[in-house]
Amino acid sequence: MALNNAYDVCVNNNAPNAGHTFVFEDGRKLVTRHIPIGVVDPYIKYLVIGEGAVINPSILKEEIEKYADLLGGRPIYVCDRAVDVVEENIQTEKENLKTGSTLKGSGAALVDKIMRKRRLISSNPIMQFMQSLAKEGKIKFVHSKTFFPSIYEGINGFRGDETILVECGQGDALGINGSNYPFVTSRDCGPSEAIKNIHATDYGHLITKYCVIRPYPIRINNQSEIGEVYTGDFQGAEEISWEEVCYRAGLDKTRIIQEEQTTVTKRTRRVAEFSIAQFEEMLLDTKPDEVFLNFARYINGDIEDLDYYSSLDIQNKFIELGYALDEDEVDEQEANDVYNKQYALEEVLAYIEDMEKYFNKRFKRKILNITKVGTGARCGKTLNRGDCGFENISGIDHSQRTLHPLDYADKENVSPNINP
Repeated sequence: MALNNAYDVCVNNNAPNAGHTFVFEDGRKLVTRHIPIGVVDPYIKYLVIGEGAVINPSILKEEIEKYADLLGGRPIYVCDRAVDVVEENIQTEKENLKTGSTLKGSGAALVDKIMRKRRLISSNPIMQFMQSLAKEGKIKFVHSKTFFPSIYEGINGFRGDETILVECGQGDALGINGSNYPFVTSRDCGPSEAIKNIHATDYGHLITKYCVIRPYPIRINNQSEIGEVYTGDFQGAEEISWEEVCYRAGLDKTRIIQEEQTTVTKRTRRVAEFSIAQFEEMLLDTKPDEVFLNFARYINGDIEDLDYYSSLDIQNKFIELGYALDEDEVDEQEANDVYNKQYALEEVLAYIEDMEKYFNKRFKRKILNITKVGTGARCGKTLNRGDCGFENISGIDHSQRTLHPLDYADKENVSPNINP
């Protein structure tokens, strides 16, 4: 996320069953389940938890206290139509859910809301410390309002032309109305649900949809607090190990397995070959305007932690190295490192071009547009495809390149009708 004045508002409708992570340049890690991830941008004036949210009050309170410096005095606006999680919800899920869940009470709380079993969050009598947070000015309860873009009644100072960042949670394939049912979460996860929750369905011409993808799909671990609970398949794709992924990409498997633990359950994620069927379903469902390819290290580990400036530096060194080989002795280790990183840059670009060519041809239109690449965990470890200039300038022979995730995918296992 760019730290600039691009957005006035950041709103989410999250629940405690999923965490959202941001890593600053200095290595500090922000992990939230309720506070909008836009808290990292000091220029965003309004941080809003929307009417579709499911809130664990103790987690929200903990996040407000932990990230007080990032909030900088900004209150969290909480829509009074959100619902809270109580211990009974958590126990209900532990006793009844057998098809994959983080068991944090989110689904059961939504059931209570649907059944009108208890009051909503601003008027619930058990929410005394939430009321105390409101008195301290750390949160502000606001009323839901059914027009856009003002969104919520009670937020003063709106001009009516604010730019709003809407944060979606989880993955499109996990939506409750998707083809993975019953191995799903408690709500729909795509942009259509997020847009509905801020009453912006009539403003499609003003909306830009950004999608984040991985080279390999993931799901939560089958192990849970109550033992083994199967979390579903990968729509025809073969499940593999992180050891296999790391072998292909040239990464340290011990480190990657540690990093691939979920922020909520702290258990290692499951991983599979790229699922053509799942990806096509996502493209049809979301129709993203721009796509951000994250975790490019799983295509080639040598791209890890490169950014705009370091990628240009690598290319310049590669060109210089070509001249130096004809005239001077060069440091073999440095030359090898430069070659590997240049090769990684080009291999990731080849992957992007293969992906776009494959899916745009299948859909007979431009449905996939990958504009940004994430090369590392920290903010700024990204490449803008259009201006970083890592095209094939080196003359490296890619005819014998390492197979990338799309090559391993089963291209026969695809949706029968891709032109709705």
